[in-house]
Parts: sequence; C-alpha cells; structure tokens
Amino acid sequence: MKVIVNKREKIMPENISVLEMMKIINHGNNSEIALAIDQEIIPQNKWEETKLRDGDKITIIQATCGG
Repeated sequence: MKVIVNKREKIMPENISVLEMMKIINHGNNSEIALAIDQEIIPQNKWEETKLRDGDKITIIQATCGG
C-alpha cells in the first residue's frame, strides 16, 4: 500500500502499525517524535495498535533543542 510520509511516497506492507512503520523507516529515538495521520496526532502509546491505511498522509516531527 502507498502512504505519504512527510510529503514522500512510501510503499508499506498491508495491515502495518505505526510502530512497525517507524522501525521500517529507521526513525531514531521515538521519545522525541510527534506523529500525525491525516492531521490527527497519534499518541505514542497508540502506535502499536494504530494501523495504517492506503493513502494515509503521515507527518513526523522531530523535537529539537534550543529556542
């Protein structure tokens, strides 16, 4: 299935969870990441149970230090 991750098309297996996708795309330390699917924030404690659907638009935001 196709999903859009930060405006880039990615091919993912069917019935994949957010957590599994994060492992596939090798996205470092999850404690500093916010993630939204179709502009809805998904709390990290829901990543394992939240399944992606074809066409989902995923936004990943990495926290940075500084001000």
